[in-house]
Amino acid sequence: MRDGQSASPHEEGEAARGVRKAAGVAEGEGPSDSEIADAIEGFAQQFGFWYTRVIAEAVGSYRKLVIGRINPLVRQMEFNALGATDVARRLVQDYVNRNYVTAGGWAIEKMAIALGGNNAKAAAEGIDLHRYDPDTGDEHLYVIKSGTVTRNSDILKALKNHARRAEKLINQGGGKKRVFANYAVATGSTTSTFHDGIFRPSSAQFWSEVSGLEADKALRLVREIAIQAGKIINEDSQPHIDAMRALVEAYLETEPGSGEVDWDFVFDRTMREKDEWKAEDAARHARAVKGLAATGYVVVKKAKRPA
Repeated sequence: MRDGQSASPHEEGEAARGVRKAAGVAEGEGPSDSEIADAIEGFAQQFGFWYTRVIAEAVGSYRKLVIGRINPLVRQMEFNALGATDVARRLVQDYVNRNYVTAGGWAIEKMAIALGGNNAKAAAEGIDLHRYDPDTGDEHLYVIKSGTVTRNSDILKALKNHARRAEKLINQGGGKKRVFANYAVATGSTTSTFHDGIFRPSSAQFWSEVSGLEADKALRLVREIAIQAGKIINEDSQPHIDAMRALVEAYLETEPGSGEVDWDFVFDRTMREKDEWKAEDAARHARAVKGLAATGYVVVKKAKRPA
């Protein structure tokens, strides 16, 4: 983030007005300037934590996050001609890319919540956003996905269960508010549907609902917010990526400095009982950690997720 500092009110106002102008959203239309500023800051803050910070914290867990996920039946075939340096780079980059997408999902959720005074982080389990409609008195519950997913049946089943429990909480005082469950895909969904008790707004409709703008302006607004947020994210993950790569490379080598991947050990570690490879795993880990420590790198401890 911006050297750990929050923007001043003047900077926030300037950023919000710049976003409005670029998106073609007039003053007083849709979210307030403060809500736009909160969306910018929230997007950047969430992404900064979930990407840079989580990458840093992952270094100490490289065996679980990278080594333990190697499929020796596929990866040896894929990387057969590569040495340990390139294999480590590819494996770590796979992890980094997954985390980048995950971080983006948290950032998008934070942005959506910030874009309207009637939006809130849901108190109910399994619900990402709770929106109150002052015109109808209806309550809208959203599970938000940053992009389309191939298999979502489990997500939808969980959403229905969580929505039922949330409805009971909302009406526990004897009220009779209408509660609607929504499965929202923030990017990539071009049509709105309703099926089996679940509303599936298109990406444009979702952003329209949470921002109070018509769909085209809502899409332009959130795009400009993301662009503005990108300018204030101080992404400094490379030292941690390099550290994880060094650990993975040293761990995988047949012998220190050989540059060759010990695929026989990778196979045994993945396919056989832990007692059969536990000692070798410990020795390889100790060797890798010693080499990393010699560079002066200090492993980061885990931090709490920001609210």
